[in-house]
Amino acid sequence: MNGPIVSVDVSKGKSDYQAFKDLNVKFTDVRSIKHTKEGFDEIVNLVKDMEIKLETEVCVVYEATGVYHRVLKKVLEDNNIKQFIINPLLSAKTRKNDSLRSPKTDKLDPKSIAKTYYNQSLHSSYKPQTTYHELRELSRYYEDILVHIRKDKVAFRAQLDIVFPGYDTLFDDLYGAVSLTVIEKYPHPELLQKKSINTVSKIIQKKTRHRQAVSNKMASKAIEYSKTIYSGCGKDDIDVLILERLIKKLNEDLNEAERTINEMIRLVQELPNFIIIKSIPGIGDNLAARIIAELGDMTRFKKKNELVAYAGLDPRIYESGQKDGAHMHITKKGNKRLRCLLYLAVTCSIRLKRDDNSIKDFYIKKMQQSNPMCSKAAKTACASKLVRIIYSMCKTGELYQYK
Repeated sequence: MNGPIVSVDVSKGKSDYQAFKDLNVKFTDVRSIKHTKEGFDEIVNLVKDMEIKLETEVCVVYEATGVYHRVLKKVLEDNNIKQFIINPLLSAKTRKNDSLRSPKTDKLDPKSIAKTYYNQSLHSSYKPQTTYHELRELSRYYEDILVHIRKDKVAFRAQLDIVFPGYDTLFDDLYGAVSLTVIEKYPHPELLQKKSINTVSKIIQKKTRHRQAVSNKMASKAIEYSKTIYSGCGKDDIDVLILERLIKKLNEDLNEAERTINEMIRLVQELPNFIIIKSIPGIGDNLAARIIAELGDMTRFKKKNELVAYAGLDPRIYESGQKDGAHMHITKKGNKRLRCLLYLAVTCSIRLKRDDNSIKDFYIKKMQQSNPMCSKAAKTACASKLVRIIYSMCKTGELYQYK
């Protein structure tokens, strides 16, 4: 890459920037700005001033820094300024090559970012379509909710073992509607054992819409259980109050997760790739929506290998002397969320009892070859195959066909 740039080192609340005419030819010294309208106007005015004096287009280069660079990105888009977002791993490699000590300071960072730009072949940042942007944000929010749900479940089970010992074996799904409805209404065994089967059955029916015979059976099972156990606390103890609050919090998070994934599915149904990806064995509405949210606009990937590298599933190459560098681990330098979703899709696909499943066939082949892989390695190889299949299907617009 060549030409004039403004290199920006973005951090929380402030940024350091420096302008260059070309590699090692600086236009300004390093300056600092705060993330205010006045600070960002300083960068915008510098770019316009450089374009007038140098009579050529000037772009802004900066590292991807999580949420911190998002404001700068929006400012540049609103002012129609060309921008390049650099992977922090590339600029870290530049710093390492420049010096044995590889120092990192706010004053040196704009220079190393600029060197990375001039020494690499980069693609300019693109503005994602509104649907893809919304899907991506909802996907990240959904993942945060899942983290909270896992923590809620751990705390809930610990409290449940005090108040309702053995309750987790009573129903097939401890976190299902029936299980949570009964224990939310009667948070102590003494409160449940005094109720009639008909009373408890009506509460279950109202929440789950089960038939009366099914609800009666479940209610009877719960009441009989409450008469056989001994609780670790009294019905008026603080442990019961904590259990009630944990159930309420768990229900709120479960409902929020369901609302979020339903909103994602509603949005993703507008996109042609939804039906295509969902046709692959083992991928349903939920998984297809989350995969598309992480893939984004597929047209930005010109080759299959670019998508594989974006997922971090490309093999690490390290050749030295007689060591051929083959059969190495994957790089894991891409989108870890996409990689996890592909691994999950492979796991679901393998569990299916279907004959028309090329992913399952590939998994069995890797497990039964002369030098067999372990299950995790075989699934990772399947994830790499799956992302290639997805790329080809989306490129041609064809649904899944077993070969």
